[in-house]
Amino acid sequence: MNSMDSIPDPTVVQKCLGLLNLENYRDPFMDHKAHKLFSGHVITMAVEGMLMKHECLWDLSENLRSKEEFQDLLHLESIHESSINRKLQKLPTGLLQETAYRIFNQIDQSLKHQPGFENLGKLAPVDSSQFSLPSKAGEWAYATRQNNGVKLHLCLVVADEETYYPGKTVFSTTGVDDKEVATELIIDQDVTYIYDRGYISYPLYSDLIKRKLKFVARVKANSKLTIVSKNKIGDEPNIVLDAEVQVKHPKTDEMISFRLVEFLDEESKKYRVVTNRRDLTASEIAEIYRQRWKIELFFKWIKQYLKLVRFYSFAKEAVWNQLWLGMIAYGLCELVKIHTNSDKSVWRILQTLRHYWGDPWDDFMKAMFRKPSKTSKGRRKKGKPGRPRKHPKKMKTIQIIHQ
Repeated sequence: MNSMDSIPDPTVVQKCLGLLNLENYRDPFMDHKAHKLFSGHVITMAVEGMLMKHECLWDLSENLRSKEEFQDLLHLESIHESSINRKLQKLPTGLLQETAYRIFNQIDQSLKHQPGFENLGKLAPVDSSQFSLPSKAGEWAYATRQNNGVKLHLCLVVADEETYYPGKTVFSTTGVDDKEVATELIIDQDVTYIYDRGYISYPLYSDLIKRKLKFVARVKANSKLTIVSKNKIGDEPNIVLDAEVQVKHPKTDEMISFRLVEFLDEESKKYRVVTNRRDLTASEIAEIYRQRWKIELFFKWIKQYLKLVRFYSFAKEAVWNQLWLGMIAYGLCELVKIHTNSDKSVWRILQTLRHYWGDPWDDFMKAMFRKPSKTSKGRRKKGKPGRPRKHPKKMKTIQIIHQ
């Protein structure tokens, strides 16, 4: 039973964080001697801190001390930042991973009947993003003299233009090549995987074809592909080439066959992608690759809106744990969107959560579905009478001295 069921008039913070159902969780091994601060407390406090953009452990401690509704949720009045730091480093990473995937599975189950993009279906771009660490405190993640850091490798499920969520996640140090973990990011779903040039691997493509998994992958301009036949291009002005091609497997020498599509973007930049989807037009293949941009938006979202570039601690386990906490925080925003049946963006939902965080949940719901008070399109400028100007308006140099 969710703890929220026992609260008659919950606040937003209580309702939202109650979805985790971890506020009273005690780890049987790590918390068996704890008397005050339990694992569930730290997880809930850290997720709340990321949602509210608390930038350091002192913020987490002071926030608890100042928010009575948060104290009621955790049954905890105060805790020192040093205690939070020690607990954050010792949190079982497996618990956070399990919690994150539990949330992602709830999102997935809620959207399983959603068909995805028309004709294209659901998409799954794959990529990685780096998070820098200090030169000294981040020596455990050393890559080069100028670069200590970790990577978030991600397979993102894109259900539609506004809905996307992590399907599979792997963390590593920056020294790990993206292609080394590509197979770990394959999910058991009817999706089309989208790969950028960082994942050029013909053995990977061959494996996907054998497993009957759909994909669209960008290849280099000088990739040595043998054209077997060319497909007819219809009324598709952005398509340069649509052909059946082959390439030799670098290890087995077997020939791998797939479809090659070359297309131009809005700035006339040429892209080359290979795919095993022959049920779509060349323009639809190009559109699938364009949707790869969603994963870049996701990385930007968690870094900018959850401040996932600022770590509470640079200890190894604390960094891994905070990355998982960021995934959980994002997942909560998607869950709120689903539970409220809102058509607002996840960013707008997070903004509204922040404004009503300590207020009753009913007030938050009213704000979410409040009709715009202004129905007009604003004052419209009227054109000046007379003939239009033939020559550009002459400007004179403006000289201002401000003291």
